[in-house]
Amino acid sequence: MNVRLEKVVFDKVLDLLQAPSYVDRDFLYSVYNTCIDIIDHFNNNDTFHDLRSVDQFELINYCIGEYVYAFGGTDEKIKQELIALENDSGRISSIVADKFLSLSYFSHNEGTFTNRYLPSISSLNLYLNFILNILNNYKKNDPVSTLITDLLNKSVSIARCVLNLLVDGYETEAFALWRTLHECECTLVILEKYREPLINSYLKHMQYALAYSGALKDKETVDATFVTIKEQMRSHELKSKDMKKFIEYGWLYAVPGVSQTELKLNFRDGLEQLAGLERYNKVYLMSSEIIHSTPLLVYSDKQYFFYTALLNLYESFFRLEKVFVSLFVPRVNEEQLNSYKNMRKVYYSQLLAIHKRETNRYLSIFKKKTDQTSS
Repeated sequence: MNVRLEKVVFDKVLDLLQAPSYVDRDFLYSVYNTCIDIIDHFNNNDTFHDLRSVDQFELINYCIGEYVYAFGGTDEKIKQELIALENDSGRISSIVADKFLSLSYFSHNEGTFTNRYLPSISSLNLYLNFILNILNNYKKNDPVSTLITDLLNKSVSIARCVLNLLVDGYETEAFALWRTLHECECTLVILEKYREPLINSYLKHMQYALAYSGALKDKETVDATFVTIKEQMRSHELKSKDMKKFIEYGWLYAVPGVSQTELKLNFRDGLEQLAGLERYNKVYLMSSEIIHSTPLLVYSDKQYFFYTALLNLYESFFRLEKVFVSLFVPRVNEEQLNSYKNMRKVYYSQLLAIHKRETNRYLSIFKKKTDQTSS
């Protein structure tokens, strides 16, 4: 038998979970109780005798979610009529119990080489979370003044997504997402290095992209923008077929000292190279093949791509952290700065050690696999 919360405790949990004020707590408590009855029924079945105790917060969250979806946004009279049609909370209870049992106890598991509690995941996750919390204090979504902040925030968020995919056993998907992270970091590294006027050039090409994609609705603005684009392309001796490439990468012409004739308007031979990260060229290409090649995606070596994604994620993080320290640490208040320094003192060296250890483990594992294949 599972623990059944008393109504007063149930209400306190609703408060902790910040349930909407319009929730009918008596009705929801009835849903909850029926769910406990259903789960106890499964516990009494020999097939499911090993079900662990109910996570009360998770179960109640499902109850809240179904209630909000069913009744949110309706006026009180209609809500009470709908509740009356719910057969004494039976239908909602059945749905909640189905989802709770299926997604909590019988959830599909891909199999994984890690978990969220191991330091290789948890330490990096903690560090990324700390950076995101600091960035959250800054103005955002105003490209003219917040471009670097927005790009760094997005990059760190993507890094956390890669970690989550690795924890869930989706190694090739994590590696494919690292490809996006690498594109972001290359842009960030080069913008941070040259600042003005490169940022202005980047912003101009953002406007070109909006016109090209049809996002700008004012016809005069769109027409004027295309006139400017064509003039700029002529100045660089580009043809009409090069327009999309120019819009995406033409901002790189503003990099000091770049050869106007030798610059390649693409990622691998242009942006990545100018960012000084061309050593990742082959890894980036492999990630592209994962995205575009179904056989490679379906029949991949999960362990190989786990380590490939993890190690490249760590290396991207070290570069992102360097940008963060350069741009934002001097601007935070004293309390945040001390907190960051204390956190960095403990975890940065650990992350360096983890990267070295996981690299050695990767080399050892695949040396054995190579030896076994050769013998």
